Parts: sequence; structure tokens; C-alpha cells
Amino acid sequence: MSASLRLVHPPEDLDSERWDAVLRRDASADGTFWTCVKTTGVYCLPSCSGRPKRENVFFTETRAEAEAAGFRPCKRCRPDRFLIGGVKDRIDELDWGRAHDALNTNGWAALGRLLSDEDCAGLINAYEEDALYRSRVVMRRHGFGEGEYRYFADPAPQLVSDLRTGLYEKLAPLANEWAKALKQDRTYPHDHAAYRRRCAKAGQKRPTPLILKYGPGDYNRLHQDLYGGEVFPIQIAILLSQPGRDFEGGEFVMTEQTPRRQSRAMVAPLEKGSAIAFAVNERPLEGARGTYRVKMRHGVSEVRSGARYCLGVIFHDAA
Repeated sequence: MSASLRLVHPPEDLDSERWDAVLRRDASADGTFWTCVKTTGVYCLPSCSGRPKRENVFFTETRAEAEAAGFRPCKRCRPDRFLIGGVKDRIDELDWGRAHDALNTNGWAALGRLLSDEDCAGLINAYEEDALYRSRVVMRRHGFGEGEYRYFADPAPQLVSDLRTGLYEKLAPLANEWAKALKQDRTYPHDHAAYRRRCAKAGQKRPTPLILKYGPGDYNRLHQDLYGGEVFPIQIAILLSQPGRDFEGGEFVMTEQTPRRQSRAMVAPLEKGSAIAFAVNERPLEGARGTYRVKMRHGVSEVRSGARYCLGVIFHDAA
């Protein structure tokens, strides 16, 4: 176990209340604390059906604390799938330190679950509501692959707007670190509305959040989502369908091109409602001769069966 996190235990009476909730498997306590089991190295919801011994258990206030201490999610109760509060609360609850480390190391980071089953179903069911969108793109017509996607009109639905605003604020500090490392003469504002105003001044006024829809045989070629000179260097994808149940195939694929090396391919594991952050175009990588510019591209492998829907959250607007 990592010793990097100093866990501060609550008062004994609160510990006792939490242990009583674990003994009752009290689902009403789920999300109010997390149960860490030292013998198995997992953390659980209070309602988990497991029966650890009291001497092997301690509690954390947040899921991020449990993971920072070296504990992994229990595969029985799946605490990583449990959602807390509204979109802002869910975003705040993510381990952003670890996400930034992963983005720096690999150019992408699994963020965990951000959308509920109801959120996913609502976005999928609204796909055919024309009033919500500014355009539809059939990939075959442009050589992008097979399948289609629709860009939301402005303003986007509240859920999408909240995701775009909240996630931007968490990623802007890292975007500024990357810009400095790459010696780019730019600073990204903390507030997404301010960044959108910058995009508008550059002639990029069309919103870019989108829903992608794939059926059997559909795929998306490796690409970069560049819509003009103004580019925010990180974007988000959130899977709305469940692999293995709603569709087969359709893996999220990325490639990394480092100078003087062959390309590296990466496949990101995604589940329904879970999100991934990844580099749009270039990211910095420290090497023996200084900082390199690493090119990233992303796409989707062929869907073998079923229907795959995905929400794309891009932070710069389009010309």
C-alpha cells in the first residue's frame, strides 16, 4: 500500500456509526463514506455484501482518498460506478491529480463514471430530436469511416453544458502546463465562457459537443478534432452504451507518434457512463534531448453488432 496519503480518521463515534452501516449493508449510506479492507486491498460501498472483520477495515471520506492510498474498487459492489450528486459534484469527486499524471504519461486518462444509466438513456433517446442539433454528419460522405454524428446546437442541453463547463475548469491548468512546456505563447482562461469568447474572436462560433452513433460494420478512422486555429489540447469522450450488452467491438483506439519512433497504439477500456480524457493533437513528453511534441490521434474500431453511442465533449468551437 502507498504511504503517500495520510488518512485522517473521523472521531470514534462516527467510525462506530459507519461500521454499523456496513453491518446492516445500508444502501442509504452509499456515497457518504468508503470502506477500505486491508486484507483484500479493495474499497467498497457500505451496502457491499462482503463481510470483512472490523480490525481489517478503515473508512475514507472520498473515493479518491481510498484510491490514493492504494486500494482498488471492489468487483462485487463496484463503488467506481456509484454516482454522487449532480454533474458538478461528480466532476469534483474525481481524482484529478491522478488524471493529470496519466495524461502527462500516456496522453489519456480514464476518469471513471460520470453519467448514470438514466443520463445515458436520455441522451440516446434524444438523438433524433432535430431541434437539439445544428448539423448531422454521415461519415462515409467525407471519408471519415462509417456511422454518423450530430453536433448540438447552442445552447446544448443542460447536462452537456454542465459537463463542458465543469470539465474544462479541471483541465485548463494542465492545458496551460502543456502550452508552457511546448513554448506556446498562449494561456487558457480558467472559465470556459471566457475561452468560448476567445474562440469567437478567432471566427470559431459553432459549438462542438456531439453524439456519435455506430451500428454493425461502422467505425471511425484515426483523426484529430481540429476546427480552426484555436484548439484546446484535451477533450473528453463518454460512452453511452454498454459493451458486451448493447454492442460488440467498437473499442476506443488511440495512436501516439513520438519523433524518431514507430507509432504506439492504445486501447482505452470504457464502460457505460464512463469517461476518458485524451490529447487532441500534440502533447509534451520529456526526453533525453528535451521536450518532444507527441502527436495523438483517436478513432473507433469496427462495431461487430449492436448500437454504440458516445458523447464527445470538445472545448474549442468550430469555424
